[in-house]
Amino acid sequence: MATMPQTRVPPPADPDLQTGIQYLRAGWFDRAEPLFRSALGRYGERPDLLHFLAVCLSQRGALGEAIELWRKALAKDPNEPMLSYNLGLAARRLGQLDEAAKRFRDTIRRAPTHMEARMAFAGIHIEQSRFTAAERELAELVANLDTGLTQPGGDVLKPLQARARNMLGHVLYRLGHFGPAITVLDMATVDAGDDEPRRAQILGDRALALGGLGHHDEAIAEANRAVMLAPQAAPLQHVLGFVLYYAGRISDAIPPIQKALELDPGFAPALKSLALAQAAAGRPEEAIDSLHHALRLMPLDRDAILHLSVLQIEKEDCASALETLAPYLEAAPQDVRALNNQGLALRGLKRFEEARRVLKRASRLSSDDPLVLTNLGQVLLDLGRAAEGKSLHEHALRALPGDPRLLTNYGASLLALGDRGKARETLDAALAADPDNKEALALRTGLDA
Repeated sequence: MATMPQTRVPPPADPDLQTGIQYLRAGWFDRAEPLFRSALGRYGERPDLLHFLAVCLSQRGALGEAIELWRKALAKDPNEPMLSYNLGLAARRLGQLDEAAKRFRDTIRRAPTHMEARMAFAGIHIEQSRFTAAERELAELVANLDTGLTQPGGDVLKPLQARARNMLGHVLYRLGHFGPAITVLDMATVDAGDDEPRRAQILGDRALALGGLGHHDEAIAEANRAVMLAPQAAPLQHVLGFVLYYAGRISDAIPPIQKALELDPGFAPALKSLALAQAAAGRPEEAIDSLHHALRLMPLDRDAILHLSVLQIEKEDCASALETLAPYLEAAPQDVRALNNQGLALRGLKRFEEARRVLKRASRLSSDDPLVLTNLGQVLLDLGRAAEGKSLHEHALRALPGDPRLLTNYGASLLALGDRGKARETLDAALAADPDNKEALALRTGLDA
C-alpha cells in the first residue's frame, strides 16, 4: 500500500490556493491540481506550491513528474524534511530503492524523530535483503517509541509501535532468529489492540517463525487464523501455502498460493513458492512457467534464477540454463551458487574444460563449498583426471558426511581409479541414504555385473 504524501499548510493569502488545500485534504486531487498549477503561474515555483502539485500528481500515478517537482522544491528548501520524505516515498513506488534510501536518510538527518521516515528506511533495507541493517534501524526505533509511550499522550504511538515491532519480528525471522522473533511479535500483538489487519499480519509473521522452529502444526494453525482475519490479503494466503509446503503438505500448499496470485497477479514471491511446490509435486514444466513469470516481474531475482536453472539442468535443457544464468552472472559475477549451476550446465553440454574453469573459479571464491567441490571433481573425472578429483570428493564429504549425491560421485571416482572394494562400500552407503538414487544404483549394479 502506498503511503500518503505529507503536506503542510501555506501561509494564508490566495483564496483559490486555500480552496486547493481544502480539496487536497478531502482527497479531491483532480480538483486541486488545476488550482495549484494556476498558483504556480501567479507566484512562481515556490517550494510549497511545487509540493502541493507533486502530491496531486503522485496520487494520480504521475510519479515521474511528481519526483521532478519534489526535487525542485527540495533544491529551493533543502532543510525541509517533509520534502525529502515525500520524494523518498515516490522513488520507492517507482522501485528506485537506492534513491529512496538516500531521501529517507536525509529526512532522518534533518528530523531525527521522524518515525515514519525511520520506518520507511528500514523497509528499504528489508526490500534489499539487508536484514542486519534493518534490525539495527528497527531496534532503535522501537526503543525510541517505547520511551515516547511513557510520556503523556503517548498512547497515540501504539499503532506505530505495533507496526515497528511487527517489522522487527519479520526481520528477526529472516535472520533465522526464530525464538526472538516470536517474542517481539507477541509484544506487537499487545500494541496492535483491536487493529485486525495489523493482528493478521503479525499472526502471519508468527506462523513463519514457528515454521522456522519446526513447529509446523502450530505454524499452519497460526497462518489459518491470519487468513481468517484478512482473507483478501495476498501475502497471508502466501504465508499459509508457504508453511504448508515446508510442513511437507505439498498438495495442500498449492491452492492458497494460487489464491494469493489471484488476489495479486504481480506477487513475485508467491510465484517462486508456487514453483517450489509444483516441482515437489512432480510438475517441473509448470514450475518452469511460474519461474519465467516471476523473472518477467523481477528479471535478476537470485532465487528464481537459481531454481529455474536447476530445473532446466535436470530436464537436460542445459543451453536454456546458461541463458537463464547469463544476465545474472553479468550483474553478480562472484555468486558461487550461480557459478556452480553454470558449471553443471556446461558439463551437461559436454563442454568439460569450460565447466572446469567455471567450477575452479567458484572453488576459489568458496573453498569449502561441498557442492562446488564434488561437481569440480566430477568434471575432472570427465577429463580423465580422477586422481585429482578424489581429494575434492573427500573434502566435500567432510562438510556433508553421508550425503547420497556426494557419496555417489565419490564412488564413481573410486571406481575409475580401480578401487572396487571401497567404491562398493561407498555406493552401498549412498543407496542406504537414498534407495531411489538411480545413478548410484546403476554404478553398483555395474560393479556386480
